[in-house]
Amino acid sequence: MFRKAHRKLSAICCLTMAWIVLAIVLCCLHVSEKNMYGQEKALFFLQANTISSDLYASKNISMEWYKRNIGNEANTLSIETDGIPSTLTSLALSPEQQSLIQEIKKASPNAQKLPNTRMVSAKIKQEFFEYSNGAEDYLVMNARFFEKEHKIDAAFLYSLAPFRQNVRLQRMLFLFIWLASLLALYLFSHLFTSRVLQPLIQNDEKQKRFIAFASHELRSPLAVFKTGLSILTQQNPSLAGSDKTARIFTLMDTEMSRMERLIQDLLCLAKAEQAALHFQFQPANLADLLQSAYEKHAPIAAEKQISLTLIPICSQGQPKQEPICLCDPQRIEQAVAILLDNALSYTPAGQKVTLRLLRQRGKCCIQVIDTGIGIPDREKEKIFDKFYRMDSSRSQKEHYGLGLSIAKEICHAHNGRIWASDTPGGGSTFTIRLPLRPTML
Repeated sequence: MFRKAHRKLSAICCLTMAWIVLAIVLCCLHVSEKNMYGQEKALFFLQANTISSDLYASKNISMEWYKRNIGNEANTLSIETDGIPSTLTSLALSPEQQSLIQEIKKASPNAQKLPNTRMVSAKIKQEFFEYSNGAEDYLVMNARFFEKEHKIDAAFLYSLAPFRQNVRLQRMLFLFIWLASLLALYLFSHLFTSRVLQPLIQNDEKQKRFIAFASHELRSPLAVFKTGLSILTQQNPSLAGSDKTARIFTLMDTEMSRMERLIQDLLCLAKAEQAALHFQFQPANLADLLQSAYEKHAPIAAEKQISLTLIPICSQGQPKQEPICLCDPQRIEQAVAILLDNALSYTPAGQKVTLRLLRQRGKCCIQVIDTGIGIPDREKEKIFDKFYRMDSSRSQKEHYGLGLSIAKEICHAHNGRIWASDTPGGGSTFTIRLPLRPTML
């Protein structure tokens, strides 16, 4: 029980911290990308103003100057004199780049302008904006100034492709860091929840030891009481002669039998939870095992006027054959007996209970099907807890809420599973699923 709770708490704690770390990582990533973009814009403005200043001063305008000032090969610089591309532009730009320049000229009136805090000269008219054609993103500068009687236009396209690549690399790095942190977070959560649950585990262990010790110590005085009552009844028949005395003796014997059964169940459950319950695994014919359980409970069913039916083998997708399972036959029969006892206790007279063996794909299913009052969905998982009893309509004096817990522990010891479902038409179906060759614990 605590292992399952430990895993769930560790997972919840890990996921909670993982989401918090993810939020922090995303905030840091957003701030970092914003700063990176700001640095790119600062570099763009610096290059754009340098180009405008050199063009205005007409200093060393050559191919070497062109390559040096555009920086990255992805950047583009176009220079026109009176609307005619310069010789340098014609040599440096490809037809695709020249077409891109024309597209940007058409889009510039409607583009979102970027503020420039430092202008090169009042005589140079500059505008800055962002441009995207779907495949590429650019920061663009359009500059215009007049030299003597000529109008000089310059368009500088600063490609954001390297920036986008750096952003992708940074995002992958942040993602890797976050994924790597999950392992550390889970280890921390595992240790943290282990410390939190430690007092509960210790208290539960003390409770189990006390139940096992108390149950063991109660067996001796209870055996003395039963033996004494039997001797008293045999040696003094006159004491049981009256109806009143006979009823008292019968009541005492019944209550001591109930107490003996409760003590046996407590001992069995305590040993099963402490992995001290001894199992003797051996090949067993489950059909014979169910036949034995059926024969033992048939008289009880007849006495309660309940129809008990056995369906020995029902195979799905394979020839019918008696399944041989590696198990502890006595413990499996004990689990089946618990289910049959519950079914016969909660099924009204005139109804029926079916015991069925189903084989499917390397597993065997033992089903106890009744047409009784059924179990609400909200109770189907709780009924396997220790001492859990449903409302008074299903509570009976001879049941203490331990039987299904014992059956669950027996199934887990066989690497199997037990669950409850609804019977079509009303009632409950309890299913035990066992592998033909379980992992022995």
